[in-house]
Formats: sequence, C-alpha cells, structure tokens
Amino acid sequence: MTEVQSSSNTDTPVLECIDIERRFGGLVAVTGVDFKIRKGEIFGLVGPNGSGKTTLTNAITGFYPPNVGSIILDGKDITGTAPHKVAGMGVARTFQNLALFNGMSVLDNILLGRHIHMNPGVISTALYWWLARPEEIANREIVEEVIDFLQLESIRHELVDGIPIGLKKRVELARALVAEPHLLILDEPMAGMNQEEKEYMARFILDARAERGVSVLLIEHHMDVITGICDQVLALNYGEMIATGTPQDVIKDPRVIEAYIGGSHGE
Repeated sequence: MTEVQSSSNTDTPVLECIDIERRFGGLVAVTGVDFKIRKGEIFGLVGPNGSGKTTLTNAITGFYPPNVGSIILDGKDITGTAPHKVAGMGVARTFQNLALFNGMSVLDNILLGRHIHMNPGVISTALYWWLARPEEIANREIVEEVIDFLQLESIRHELVDGIPIGLKKRVELARALVAEPHLLILDEPMAGMNQEEKEYMARFILDARAERGVSVLLIEHHMDVITGICDQVLALNYGEMIATGTPQDVIKDPRVIEAYIGGSHGE
C-alpha cells in the first residue's frame, strides 16, 4: 500500500481521551488510556483480540461510558453522553460485525444514515410540498453523491443480503459518510477482505480524509493497512497502552511484537 503523509495542519484535537478506564464488575477491560486525534488525522488502534479496542470505542461513542477518565470532542466534555447525542455531534461509526439491514436494498441501507439530519413531524408532513420535500431532496442528493464517491451505483438496488462482504463493508462506510461526520470510527473495516478489496477500502478512507475533511479512528488487524495509511498508532494489550507513536515505531516495539507473535518469536 502507498504510504501517506499526514494532512493535519493543526494541533487542535478533534478527540481526546484522558486516563480512560472501563470495568465490567471485577474485570478491568481498559485502564489508563490516553491519546489525541488531531484534525485531519488517521489514527490507528491495534492490539490482539480481547485487548480492549472495541471497549474503548464503545466508551467514546457512549455505549459503555468510562468509569474513570474524560472524553473530549472538539473541546467539549462528552463523557457519558448518550450514543444518539454523540452521533448528533458529528461522530459516525462502522462495526466489526456488519450492522446492515438484510431484506433492504443497498440504497435504503445508506439512506438510513441520514436519519440524524431529518426532522419529521406532523406539520412538515402536512406541508410536505413546502417543508418536507425540499429537505427530502437535499438528503437524497447527499446520499447520491456518496454512492458515486464509493462506486456503488451498479448495486444500489440490490439487497445487501446477496452482495460480497467487501461491498457490504463499503455500504456500511457509505451509511456512515452520509451522516457527514467530522470523526469517523471504523471498527475493522477490512475484516474478511482479500488484498484487492483492502486496497480499494484504504483508498476510500484516504479520499474521505482528503476530500471530506474527516478525522479517522481506525481499528484494524492488518498491519500493512496501519503502516500504509495511519499517521499515528496506539497499541493495546490486556486493556493497557503498550506503545504509541508513528506506525513504523509502534510495529517495531518489542512489547507489540510480543503481544502479536509471542515472546520467543519476538526475540
């Protein structure tokens, strides 16, 4: 994959996590996690299965608020804010396990991503031609633009049940992008893809950053993707930070090598 340089020109963080800890009963899933994502940055989050990556993401998006620590979005403390309100603040997310609606078309799944920008009501319905229709047209234009951006035109009317996993992941990315986020959280967007599909997805993420100005938190197992498109990386193991810095520095860290490969291989 083509290595990319950061397009970030500012030190202002779009997201800052401070001393995050999340417990489930006596189990400490994440503890002592600190990091910042700057505007226009693609920030990688890596670690073995069970290292706390998804728990940390759920804390950021409000599904499981941290027991300790603070989450700052664009300078505002959003710790404990409900997920739908976090989404309304410009945070969109894709999931490790696909969250598409089977039995619905690609187009309808993508349209659902606009729901946070819609204002349904009795008055707008009654005055459809004057109030609701212009809003509907504006929302549809954004959806159509994203479909074109992600090259989904040829499958727009197909049911998501029958398309390959690589395209399903792209549809989920489209649904996130139509929400017009400024922070995009991608939870293993390339899981199950072949090399060609990974290359396509990496390019779409880079283009989304370049053309749409989104900052990205990328959770990924494929280290070639991490080193190819990320500006900074944080590595977790057993819920704790073990390395942070540039992708090249992190993948050479002995603790990261041991976490992924094992001590004897790391040596």
